[in-house]
Amino acid sequence: MTNRTIKTFDSAHDFIVRRLLPLGVIVLLTGLFWAKDGSQFTKFYYGLIAAPALLAALCRYRDLRAIIAEPMIRSYLLLFVWIAFSLTWSTTDNDAGSLLKRPLYVLMLFIAFALITLKDNDLLMQSLRIGAGLGALAALGNLVYFHLYGLPGHRMVGSGALHNPLLTSHLLGFLCTYWVASWLSANERHDVVPIICALALLGALIATGSRTPLMALALTSIWMTVMCGKRAFYLLALVCGATVLLLTLAPDTLLNRGLSYRPELWADALRQALGQLWLGGGYDSNYLFDAGMKRGPMNDPHNVELAVLLELGLIGLTIWTVMYTQAFWHVLKYRTEANFQIASALMVYGIGAGLTEGGNFLSRPNESWFIIWVPLAICCALAINRRHAR
Repeated sequence: MTNRTIKTFDSAHDFIVRRLLPLGVIVLLTGLFWAKDGSQFTKFYYGLIAAPALLAALCRYRDLRAIIAEPMIRSYLLLFVWIAFSLTWSTTDNDAGSLLKRPLYVLMLFIAFALITLKDNDLLMQSLRIGAGLGALAALGNLVYFHLYGLPGHRMVGSGALHNPLLTSHLLGFLCTYWVASWLSANERHDVVPIICALALLGALIATGSRTPLMALALTSIWMTVMCGKRAFYLLALVCGATVLLLTLAPDTLLNRGLSYRPELWADALRQALGQLWLGGGYDSNYLFDAGMKRGPMNDPHNVELAVLLELGLIGLTIWTVMYTQAFWHVLKYRTEANFQIASALMVYGIGAGLTEGGNFLSRPNESWFIIWVPLAICCALAINRRHAR
């Protein structure tokens, strides 16, 4: 390979990693607010993250080797292989080739975030901060519009590609957690920007009428007492205040729906999972869960781990657990570093939100990515950077 060719590859790599991928991160965090629909949002992801990440990785093989050396990546690759293998007995109606693109797109997210941190340690977190700031502005705009023009008794859905209050809360909760964790982890906490952004996002969260984010934020606040000490009680107080406010202004939102048939759903899902415990039903298999609802059975267990167990069996759930264990090992090892504190808060929030929602654990880019794959990709990228720095 000539020097000119090497320089061309290096220039292409630098442009992609320093310009295109950070733009992709910002679009990922904000695109659902302004994209026409989910299909357009997915296309933005393909064009600004997936394809550029693949091209950049091919331009510089040594970066790809550094990424593959990370245990989290290896666990995910093992999960990828098991997902592909499980399609041989899956009852899915979808084409296998189309389904295998989904874990590939997630892999590109891991690679994209890692490439950014390998090039510049601060660039990924700066991109996340810009995206989270724009997301907070968009959430505030949605909240104002909802209060001015929303119908009484309705829940806020949001603009753009957002179409379901519960799914909208995944994105809003991610952004809110980011800003709270940023404030808690900062050495200088007189900056009011994170507080303003967090309050705007919390208000939007309350407007969705979803209870899961409040539970997930409470779980995150308990976790952050381990990471940040007593300062995390501010977050717990914020969640309690939001709950009291919701009970005061709209008590029906929290009380009328009861447990939303979750225990019945989980019981039936677990019963079916035990019937195919080790291997599961195969990725994207079709299930129906009878919770005794008037509208009939549901096809979502409303629990991420149960969904993994159902489709990938105990083997798949074990790989899934190992991947998360490796992530938490990293954040505990580097728990004094602000970036890892933020990453850990996002992961814990995602786990909390996934306890009652997010059954579609491996899909094309959508709201559920913000409670599973985006937090994991951030943690993985930070870990790869720390290993590379050594």
